[in-house]
Parts: sequence; structure tokens; C-alpha cells
Amino acid sequence: MLNINLNKYNINNNDTIIVGCSAGPDSMALLHYLKNNTKNNIICCHINHNVREESKIEENFLSNYCKNNNIIFEIMTIDNYTKNNFENEAREKRYNFYQEILNKYNSKHLFLAHHGDDQIETILMKITRGSDLEGYAGIKEISKQNNFYIIRPLQNYTKTENDKGEIKCHNFEWLDIPSLNALDFRPEFIKEKLINQNYNFEHIIVK
Repeated sequence: MLNINLNKYNINNNDTIIVGCSAGPDSMALLHYLKNNTKNNIICCHINHNVREESKIEENFLSNYCKNNNIIFEIMTIDNYTKNNFENEAREKRYNFYQEILNKYNSKHLFLAHHGDDQIETILMKITRGSDLEGYAGIKEISKQNNFYIIRPLQNYTKTENDKGEIKCHNFEWLDIPSLNALDFRPEFIKEKLINQNYNFEHIIVK
């Protein structure tokens, strides 16, 4: 079960928290936890990348969830892409929107649901690309960007731990759409290697 200590991130009860949410199990677990275990004003921030048939389903699901749970819902739909590198352009548009919403609510805290498995795969991806030693650190739990902090409180949880813990204990809704992975750009051979070689990362925590 999740146990997130906001004091660790220097957040008090008066601070507004922006949560980047995709409607998948990890981000929904984070959104659900923060809504039900903090006194903070929570803003759900969703980007409709508009590249999959299910994109509108996810948007409507999140909109209804937020309405039913008294959470402010902010949505951006990307209508077109103009650059050759889809990954970089999508990321640029996504973080520009985050910045806009952070400014709108005078918030300094953006929460994202990257977990321990994401961390491991990111490090392996950087190794294959010849990253230097600093690059091997992977995704930081807390990082500063412009005038706000990106906080990833699920870093010390594997996806399995998250699914078995927060989701099953609290029985909240989330979307199980296979094509959610369509926006995951990590090389497929990394994922295949993790599976085919039977690597067990369940108890590995990268800090």
C-alpha cells in the first residue's frame, strides 16, 4: 500500500498539487491516494495525445472520475504534430501544458507516477545509448525544472507492488487499455530482454 510523506517534499496543507494522469493504474493510484490521504488542493492534469482510438475514452473516464470526487480536471488535446521526432514534440507540448497549469494555480509541485520498473528500464535504455555515469542515475525522485519541482513518489514501488497494494486495497477504478503503451517509447528489445532473460527486479530499488 502506498505511504507518501508530503513533508519529505516540503509540501504543506495549503499547497496545490498538480498530478499528471493518464487514466492507467499507476497514475490513478497516485491521484486516488493524494485525494484521499492529504488536505491539499489536487488538480488532475491530462494530455490527450490524440493518436489512439481510446484517447477520448480515457479523457471522458478521467473527467467523470474527477467530477465524482470533486477534483479539478484540466485537459489539453494535441490536434497535430509538426516535427519529425514525435517523442520529443509530445514531451515538449506536455511539459508546456504542465507549466501553464502550474502557473494558473500558483503551484510549485508536479506529481508524476513513474515507478521503480520505469526507473530500471530508463537506466538500461541510457546504458544502451552510451550515456555517461551521471546519466546512469536514471529518473530522479525529485527534480527541479524552471520554477517548479517534479516529484515521483512511486519511485520506491515496483509496478507489481503498486497494483497489489493501492489498487486492490482501495478498489478504485482505472482503465486497462493495452494501447496505453503506444506512448511508451522505450526500445522494445529492452522489455523483451527483461522478460526473456527472466530478470527479477521485484525487490530492486534505485535511489
